[in-house]
Amino acid sequence: MKQFTLRKNIFFLIGLSFLGVAVTLIQQTNLGMSAWDAFNRNLYEGIPLEYKYLNPLVAMVIISIAYLIQKKKPSLWMLFPLVISFYIGLVIDLLLQVIPSVVEMGLLYNIGYLAMAIVICAIGLNFVLYCNYPLPALDEFCYALSVKMKTTFGKGKLVGEMIAILLSVIAGLIFSFQEEWFFIGPTTIIFGLFIGYAVDLFKKPIHKGLDKIK
Repeated sequence: MKQFTLRKNIFFLIGLSFLGVAVTLIQQTNLGMSAWDAFNRNLYEGIPLEYKYLNPLVAMVIISIAYLIQKKKPSLWMLFPLVISFYIGLVIDLLLQVIPSVVEMGLLYNIGYLAMAIVICAIGLNFVLYCNYPLPALDEFCYALSVKMKTTFGKGKLVGEMIAILLSVIAGLIFSFQEEWFFIGPTTIIFGLFIGYAVDLFKKPIHKGLDKIK
């Protein structure tokens, strides 16, 4: 049974908001998208299904696989990632109107946004993990991988990102998006390689800091 407290609720919302900031920063660059977004883009372009239907369906498939990996019984908590996704979406919609785009600016600005996105995402994930609440679907899948491999969440995240890149290529081949490079860009590779390391790097100081906040 999850133990919900006001303190953890605040930390959880802060963490989810940080994830929204990270996604917004990535969207405001010209370096491409994250691995899971690239996978969804291949599906979106390949089948006649809008994002508002596609994203929840993909999320439910992913969360179901995560539960199977962990041998967890299906429950209503499986629907909570959909609520989380809705909140993060609201944050992204708001911030896209506030955070300026660097698409037309130099490479250093774009790389700077991407670096900030990785750091902020890693911090946000550690806030969320600290609370021991249900995770966003993709992160629940990565957590399940880390449990199965008996390793850190960061390494599970790395494996999850690599799986997403592979799925992007497979879906792209099925729908013949080779000319678009399967919608894989610099962000797809850089974010996938470094986000797991960043999560593990920030885990100890963030969790220690949150322990001290009463």
